[in-house]
Amino acid sequence: MRPLGFAIKEWMEVYKKNEVKEATYNRLCTSYRIMLNYGICNMSVADVTTLDVQRYINKLVESGYARTTIIKQYRLLTAYYAFAAREHLVSFSPVLSVALPKEDAVKKKKRNVEAYTVPEQKSLMRELESRVNPCYSVAILMIETGMRIGETLALSWSDIDWDRRAVTINKTVIRDPRRGTYKVQASPKSDSSNRTIPLGRRAYALMQALYEDADDDTGPIFAGRHHEVLTYNAVKYYLQKACGRAKFPYRGAHAFRHTFATNCHHRGCDVKLLSKTLGHASAAITYSVYIHLYGDALEEMCNVVG
Repeated sequence: MRPLGFAIKEWMEVYKKNEVKEATYNRLCTSYRIMLNYGICNMSVADVTTLDVQRYINKLVESGYARTTIIKQYRLLTAYYAFAAREHLVSFSPVLSVALPKEDAVKKKKRNVEAYTVPEQKSLMRELESRVNPCYSVAILMIETGMRIGETLALSWSDIDWDRRAVTINKTVIRDPRRGTYKVQASPKSDSSNRTIPLGRRAYALMQALYEDADDDTGPIFAGRHHEVLTYNAVKYYLQKACGRAKFPYRGAHAFRHTFATNCHHRGCDVKLLSKTLGHASAAITYSVYIHLYGDALEEMCNVVG
């Protein structure tokens, strides 16, 4: 029987590459490259036991990987062995009884994404609006719409509905970790990410100004000097500088999306409407991500029971 590492690579290339989105396949490749550093890859597919997989998971914990990274390794093994069982390459999956570590067991803790406060937003907006830079326009649009950074960078002028004052999200920018390049993927993160959302007053005015200054209305709205897609690193570099001038730390691109959601909640937006705007698959996901906004509902329940 072939080694597990070779078998997984073949399965990915033959069965998964054309089945999943390119970004998903790239994440599989990243997980596979991590696995290559451990002895389990050299074991025969049929000889791997539940104990072997558990020891591998434990070694990942000892190596300092985050729980999310370990879960991706677990899912890669689970998916491959489900295939192997269907093809009668093994009699059962050795992954089924494996225990994943709790969050407090891993060394690299999950980082909570924070929203920018109202005073911070005012200071940041003064910085972003005072300079002509596509990276700053990206940040303004994320704060005003809640779009993911990849969705924002992938926007083209054909996505803007001027009459309805809306933007259609139907693609995203992805990074190829093997080549270190960025490209537009012709579909967003998930099916629920396909959506049309309104442009508020500030967002609409921004898009109008950008359109009036655009040299080319066929390429990406947010482009580099040579009309190439902006990279995540370029956006990060300039937004770190903007936050530094505003006297508070840069909290990552996702903080702008969290800021939008927080602003919507404080304005009384219904969680179901917010969920659709953010492109979540369900309101339950939105609630789980932003449960700190909704609290434990004790006060609301007290009003119900009297």
